[in-house]
Amino acid sequence: MNADHDKTKAEAEATAAAASSGGPEIFANCTELRKKYSNGVPSDHPAYRTKMDRDNDNFACER
Repeated sequence: MNADHDKTKAEAEATAAAASSGGPEIFANCTELRKKYSNGVPSDHPAYRTKMDRDNDNFACER
């Protein structure tokens, strides 16, 4: 297997483990986040990530 495939698999497993353990939800991008939170999330939400807050208004993936 190549390193990219191993990394992707490891990230998926880590995300699944966090979700099942009650840890924060981790989404790969805004498209994925909006499948569950259609209007995005505020900075105090566990799924918030600064990398998804492009306009730095403390709200990620808003439309």
